[in-house]
Amino acid sequence: MKELKKYHVLNSEINLLLILLFILFNACKSDDVNLILSDKKIISEFKIFNISAEINSLNNTINLSLPENTDITKLSPTITISEKATLEPASNTEQDFTNSITYTVTAEDNSSQKYVVTVEVEKNENVHDFMYDNKKYEIIKEKKTWEEAAQYASKRGGYLAEINTSEENIALFDEAKNNANITLSSTAAADGGGASYIWLGGNDLKEEGTWVWNGNNNSESTQFWQGKADGNAVNALYNNWGNEPDDYQNAQDALALALTQWPVSSGTLGKAAEWNDVSEKNNLYFVIEYDN
Repeated sequence: MKELKKYHVLNSEINLLLILLFILFNACKSDDVNLILSDKKIISEFKIFNISAEINSLNNTINLSLPENTDITKLSPTITISEKATLEPASNTEQDFTNSITYTVTAEDNSSQKYVVTVEVEKNENVHDFMYDNKKYEIIKEKKTWEEAAQYASKRGGYLAEINTSEENIALFDEAKNNANITLSSTAAADGGGASYIWLGGNDLKEEGTWVWNGNNNSESTQFWQGKADGNAVNALYNNWGNEPDDYQNAQDALALALTQWPVSSGTLGKAAEWNDVSEKNNLYFVIEYDN
């Protein structure tokens, strides 16, 4: 009987030992699993204004194109990364994307991957921009009346160009004629001898013969010319009229820079780069000037 009792005790101890060994084995196995840390460290999505960027996983670059006139100095991208990874700078953090920015994704195992993010603003093919004398100008290749052009310029933060020197006049003419890829026939004025023109910021809409610079068509203006072709400059301000202005048929109240001679067949009234008064109802391209 004692022998049987000893056997049961021993058997119980063995079973307990097996249970302990089983628990210990599984604990070690669990520790091994926990030691396998994730090495995932990718940016899977990068969005600004719900516009998705192009992610190149081969060279780890991200490129995003945003609509024209977007202010890229204060943007907060929404970024999706690998599970258990961290991101620096963090998602939804405001950034200035004037220059490329490097984002670093760090995996759970502390390995990391850098991504270079570049944000650009889409360029309107109808806009040719250039600099002259440290000022920005834009030649807009969209046909508008003078008043529409002035309103458009104002909305963009500028005004129809106001030319103050012969050097500025030459610079604007040269850009329009030689660098802006303008189809001359697309910006012609029938009442201007059939020549091609671009709008400037001058007009005598308020009072016939009183020519003023008023490129955003507001209440403020500066008079630069009085009268017709035989008139005179005001305060010795620059002008570059052809044999103009003549207010042909009492219907020419806006200033345009000629890209070709007029009349086209002879050039007896004006040469390319000179000014002409034409009807403000013509639909022409135009030049916007911006203050620094």
